[in-house]
Amino acid sequence: MKGITFIGMAGVGKSAIGRTMASIIGWKFIDMDKLILEKQSISHHEYMKQNGGKALVQLEETYTLELDLTDTIFAPPGSVIYSPKSIEKIKRESIVVYLEAGPDIILKHLGDNLYKNGIVGLEEKGLAGVMAERIPLYEKYADFTFHSGDQTKEEMAHLVIKGLIKAGIKFEHAR
Repeated sequence: MKGITFIGMAGVGKSAIGRTMASIIGWKFIDMDKLILEKQSISHHEYMKQNGGKALVQLEETYTLELDLTDTIFAPPGSVIYSPKSIEKIKRESIVVYLEAGPDIILKHLGDNLYKNGIVGLEEKGLAGVMAERIPLYEKYADFTFHSGDQTKEEMAHLVIKGLIKAGIKFEHAR
């Protein structure tokens, strides 16, 4: 069965909600930030600091193309939308869920860690500029959109599950 990929800005809860949802439905969960840390022995942010944003997007693409997204919840970094090859694979192998949130929620969740999160383009464009660039892409590639606000990760996971079931998505093949 097709997996589910969460897209959206850093701080919207892709990893927390994805991990919780995977636990509820019995699917595996892949967090690209953790995968990069495991394979590169440095964080997503450190990799970007050392190699630049374009190199980070290329690394994310390399790892994304290696994944099997069947019965998997995938939480890639927000910059995944800059890779046509990654998006093509994600769209082919998963249902794409955009977790939308305003800058107030992102700043609340990331706080002082905003500039330590490895957000491609943040240094040059600021949060408003990055969001203005990315939001049309998230909306373009999303199969479903859910607003991520002050809900708990459990509330959001259940909201997404219920929304997908209501739309006809079935999870009977969950492990």
